[in-house]
Amino acid sequence: MRNSKQRELIKELIKGRCDHPTAEMIYLSAREKNPTISLGTVYRNLKLLVEEGVIITLETEDKRLHYDGDLSRHSHFVCDKCGKIIDLFKPAPIPQELNELGVNVSGEKCIYYGSCLDCK
Repeated sequence: MRNSKQRELIKELIKGRCDHPTAEMIYLSAREKNPTISLGTVYRNLKLLVEEGVIITLETEDKRLHYDGDLSRHSHFVCDKCGKIIDLFKPAPIPQELNELGVNVSGEKCIYYGSCLDCK
């Protein structure tokens, strides 16, 4: 797929953040650099970037999608009260059951839900 200036801007905005923004947050940031970009363009390009494996999605308890440009192996904790997302960089080992099945694991997505310290 051919890269566009808008897609590159959106990718740059996500890769430069660690707050796991929503599409609306990305749209507001993109408008600061490109006032003519539409919300539809942001959504279409986010979908393409996810399909290409350039970014990943996280879903919070309220069913809102957040985007993460950090593709290093890590998990996430999502507070089910305030929605805060915390990166966890000590990934668990691949479960023994998968090794026993002889499958080839190409990726994983682990999200823990609960209450953060502020909401406890």
